[in-house]
Amino acid sequence: MENHVELVYCIVQLARSSPDDLIAFLHSQLEIENEAVRVASLNLLRAIVGADLPETRLKKLLIVKAVKSTFSDQNATVRKAVLHFIRRLLSSESVENCAAWDMVAHVFREFSVSTSKLAIPEENTIQTLCTDILQCLDTSVTGMTQVLWPRLLEYVVPAQYTGTLKPLCRCLRELAEKKQQEGEEAASLDYGGPVKLPTPQGLLARLLVVASSPYAGEGHGCAALQLLQALHQNIHAAVGEMWVVKIPSLLQYIEGNTENSLDHARWEHMLLQFLRTSLAMIDDSAWSSQISLELNQQMASYTSPSREKSFLYKALGTSLAVCQDLGHVKSQLHKFLTTTDYMEVPERQRVISILAFCAESHLDLTLNALHEFGAAMSKVKISGLISRLKDYHHGRRGKTRSTLMLTYSNVAVHAPKDQLLSRVEADITGNILLHYRASGQVLGITVANKDMNLKLTLIHNVMEISCAILETRDSQEFEFSYKLELLGYMLDFIKQEPLDSLASPVRYKAILAIGHLSKLKPSLTMEENRELLDQCFKSLFPLPPLEKMKEECETAKDALHIQSIYVRSFEALCKLMETLLEEAPTADWFQEMFELLRTWFSSGKEWERERALQASTQLLTVYQETVHSTTQETFHQFGSLIGAIAPHSCDSLATSRQWVVDCISCLLCIQGQPMNLGSAEEELRCLREELKAALDPEALFQASSKMARVVSEYFPPEQATDFIEATVDGMLSASPTCATAAGLWMKIILKECGDAMLDQVPAILNIIYRHMPTIQEGSLRQSLLEAVSILAHHHLEAVISSLLRKRLPMDSDTTELWRSLGGDPLLATQVLQVLIEKIKTSTSQEGSVTSETETDRHLAAAEPLSATCAIFEVVSSLQSSEAVQELLPELFPVLLQQVSRTLGQKMPLPVISSQRLFRKDRQHAEGNPCWFSVQALESVLFKVGNEKLVRVLGTQKAWILLENPQTHHEGVCLLVSVLLRSGLVTPEIIQRLLPWVNSPMENFRVTSTAFLAQLMSDPMLREKKLLKIVLRILEERSQDRNSIVHQMAVRGLGNIVDGAPQKVKKHKKFLLDILIKALNDTSSSEVIGESMKALAKVLKELKEKDIGSSFKDLTQQIQTYFDDEDDALRSMAFVLFGILAQLTKKKWKAYFAEQVRKSWVTLLLHLQDPSPKVSMECRATFHLCFPFLGLKRLQHVINKHLGGTDELKPEELQVDICRHLAKENAELLENLYSTTITYFSNSWEEIRAVAANLAGIILEQTDTQRMKWLDLKHLLMSLQVLEKDPSPTVQLVATEILSDIYSSGVLDE
Repeated sequence: MENHVELVYCIVQLARSSPDDLIAFLHSQLEIENEAVRVASLNLLRAIVGADLPETRLKKLLIVKAVKSTFSDQNATVRKAVLHFIRRLLSSESVENCAAWDMVAHVFREFSVSTSKLAIPEENTIQTLCTDILQCLDTSVTGMTQVLWPRLLEYVVPAQYTGTLKPLCRCLRELAEKKQQEGEEAASLDYGGPVKLPTPQGLLARLLVVASSPYAGEGHGCAALQLLQALHQNIHAAVGEMWVVKIPSLLQYIEGNTENSLDHARWEHMLLQFLRTSLAMIDDSAWSSQISLELNQQMASYTSPSREKSFLYKALGTSLAVCQDLGHVKSQLHKFLTTTDYMEVPERQRVISILAFCAESHLDLTLNALHEFGAAMSKVKISGLISRLKDYHHGRRGKTRSTLMLTYSNVAVHAPKDQLLSRVEADITGNILLHYRASGQVLGITVANKDMNLKLTLIHNVMEISCAILETRDSQEFEFSYKLELLGYMLDFIKQEPLDSLASPVRYKAILAIGHLSKLKPSLTMEENRELLDQCFKSLFPLPPLEKMKEECETAKDALHIQSIYVRSFEALCKLMETLLEEAPTADWFQEMFELLRTWFSSGKEWERERALQASTQLLTVYQETVHSTTQETFHQFGSLIGAIAPHSCDSLATSRQWVVDCISCLLCIQGQPMNLGSAEEELRCLREELKAALDPEALFQASSKMARVVSEYFPPEQATDFIEATVDGMLSASPTCATAAGLWMKIILKECGDAMLDQVPAILNIIYRHMPTIQEGSLRQSLLEAVSILAHHHLEAVISSLLRKRLPMDSDTTELWRSLGGDPLLATQVLQVLIEKIKTSTSQEGSVTSETETDRHLAAAEPLSATCAIFEVVSSLQSSEAVQELLPELFPVLLQQVSRTLGQKMPLPVISSQRLFRKDRQHAEGNPCWFSVQALESVLFKVGNEKLVRVLGTQKAWILLENPQTHHEGVCLLVSVLLRSGLVTPEIIQRLLPWVNSPMENFRVTSTAFLAQLMSDPMLREKKLLKIVLRILEERSQDRNSIVHQMAVRGLGNIVDGAPQKVKKHKKFLLDILIKALNDTSSSEVIGESMKALAKVLKELKEKDIGSSFKDLTQQIQTYFDDEDDALRSMAFVLFGILAQLTKKKWKAYFAEQVRKSWVTLLLHLQDPSPKVSMECRATFHLCFPFLGLKRLQHVINKHLGGTDELKPEELQVDICRHLAKENAELLENLYSTTITYFSNSWEEIRAVAANLAGIILEQTDTQRMKWLDLKHLLMSLQVLEKDPSPTVQLVATEILSDIYSSGVLDE
């Protein structure tokens, strides 16, 4: 308004001169129903009051009366103008005699009106203005005390004035304090006076409930408590002293907190305790009954739900608990149970809280009330099927039973601790389960309970009852009989939760409930606890990724809800693990828990691995804080846990990698407690960031490797086997990067800490070996092989000894391990040297064995055979031949000796049974150990670089000969002959073989003698001055009881002709004596044959005079084998006889001619020997010997038949000989006939046929008159016998000759 200041000035001046007229005028203006007029008039009246003129001071009542005429105006502007007037009036120096109370009352009315219209902006302004007026009330203004006291108390209890409580309580407190200063009588309230004051119980109830939310209404809680303290004597005289102490402490607690920091549960507990103590001091049942009624009456004053109303319920329950009027208490409980609308949440909460807090002093009364109500409810019949179904559908009974269940458990929480255990089972838990089961019935039939709220109710019951039991003094001795049943329900709830969503809190709350139950007796077994935990893992880990579940939500609020449940679920799981570990704080149980988690590490779903790693971090933290920190025992699980967790430092999820670092940090803290971790923690922090930021596998592997080196500084070597077991298992991970990381960690730890792992080498190798069949991927398998090589660099002897204990024949995995060692250039030579020593040591120990069974002797020794097979694998994998060339002087003798040792033996029995190999290799149990030895020898020679040599040996079947006991010696000779040509036989090799010839083992003597026998054919013996030594050895071996050794000795002596022909004559007597003596070895045709061959070679180097007196013996010995059944002996006998024929000159000519005459018929007959070879040798010898018969005139005929290369025609030769003898030498013919007749009984059918035919030729070419020596009758009888010969050929020949005889007329003559 323009010129407002001037107008006000004029009005004030007018009021000085004519106050009555001015007031009357303005009053008349207020009668006008015009907003502007009324507002202007009110503003002018306010200015008059504000001017506080002497002329108008006594006129205030008229002014107030004028203003009151506008109280009914609903115009907001007018109302605000009125309130501004009231504020100016109440701030005057005096409010006496001006109807000030009417103005104050109007302020409260306006506040109440505006409260219901706060949606209108002007109403907000009006309410604020009302509050400001009350806030500005100054109780020191003259007359204010009389105006406000005690009528201001009327506005404390009504709910509509709650917003004014702070200034209201302040004013009342100041007024009460002023009255107290005036005296006790002045301060006392007259509850029966004209002013309708609230009751003391109503005031206490109201102010306590207001104080329960101390920071609401700009902090009216403190004001309420302060007012309570000021009114203490008006509330009850008994509380004064106590309140003086307690209320300041309550105020101090509020002032020491903020709305965010205040522990509301504790604060409510403090207030309720304050109420309980106050009522106990008042000690008046009627008073206590009345406050419960007041609280009940004030319920409607508070919104639902609200913290104030929740507290009111508790305060009401507390007041009933203190009340000693049991009839009142019982009636109130019954009233609440029966009048509650169980479909409404606040109402359900009301009955729960009231009964629970009442039970603090009236447990039996409360339980009885609950039982009676429940029983009565069960008896109520709802008529009609449809009505019953509707009742079930709407959930009325379900909600009622759910409320009763919650009430029972709340009663357990608040029940006196010394009374709880006797009632918790039958009276509380039993009734809870009774209502739970009844809630799952329709028409009396139990159905599957899918009501989430009912499940949550039972879960809440379990948690509250468990906590209540645990708070009792005897909880550790109390056996809760319902524990297993309740656990069963919780597990069922968890199992019923879907694995594709997380909308329900049932899962995590059930897990929390299990944790609470787990603390109660009876304790579960480890297996039962394991099942509990396993089921919880199975319920949480397979859930879809959190982000995916959030994406599927319709609103952001739903997504936040899902995230909240997810976080709480894992918090619940952590809490459960902590509880289970606290209940059984042992390393074994901790290990069991971790093993359950570990199974999820190999999941193919990255989010499942991430959750398992998160849980592992929590478990380790709990273990560190609850178990290890108290026991300080050696942490034996460090190795296995590091091995299981560390590979996941390369997991595909960055969060998983971070959990791994957290796990390792915790493990190092546990392991490093006795040590100083130094910079390890800082390094791990840096590596955590590296792993988080890594974008490619190589970066992951690099960071993970760094972490492995950090860990290696604290790694306990005695736990190496556990670590290796875990890392090798980790190589089976579904994540390729994790599997690779497992191999990296294994290699780094072995490299850095391997020196201290000697005792664990066998176990480590067994772990690697056991897992090899399941790890086939190339790079992972290579990691296993590299790990073995790394270990071998630390403990080569131990690694080799361990590998040698693997079952024979080697499987592919053992083979690969050996080849990996051979493929390491730094190890290859050392490996071969150790293997050589293993075979040598075993050989040297054989002589010390004093007792062995027949079976033992026929089984190959396991370790040397394994070493031999290992040599084959190592040599086969060598990158170059240098190692073999360097070690050949040792390798060759050792392997040849091993070939000899295993000759004819069977595979050894396995030292350690292996289920994995048993079936696979069972058929190989009958294998040939010698073959493995031969194979190793072959590989060595091949690696030396002479491929042609090996090919020649293969072509000549030397390897086959070597492994056969019957042909081994021939194989040795063949092998040596080829090696000699290749220049691989060295003096060192020879020296190593020489001791074998005296070995008690026949195989060694056979091998070494055969070796030396073939060596005799090479000039190197003479060149290296070893000839005498070898000759002496061969002489000794020629006496060996073993026929093959004897045979080889003889062969060696014969081979001197090839190796040192110039030395034959020097040693002629020595050689001939031994060789001729060998011809008498009737036990071995091989020795005899070898002797003949040797003699044939030696005799060719001698002359007749060199033979000496041995000529006779030799000639006679040779002839004894002309008819031997052995083709080879017959053949060599003829050859030798021919050689003697060539040697014979003068000295032994007559003697030899005599021997020829004795043997020439045999030679003639064997020209048709069954063996073509023998026949051929016999032809040559017959030709050489025929001159010694002195039949010169027949020589040209003999030359004709035998001298050329034409095919021999035996019958023509015989005819020519017989014809000549018939004419020229009847004596020789008689000799021919008599000798021929003796061959009729020869064992060879061919010779019998030849002899019969020759007899016929003799008969045909001879004049029977001149053959006085012919016994024809004997001949006929002999021929007749031949007619019955088994051989058709012989029969035919005999028949033809008889026919010729009969037809020739010889018999007539």
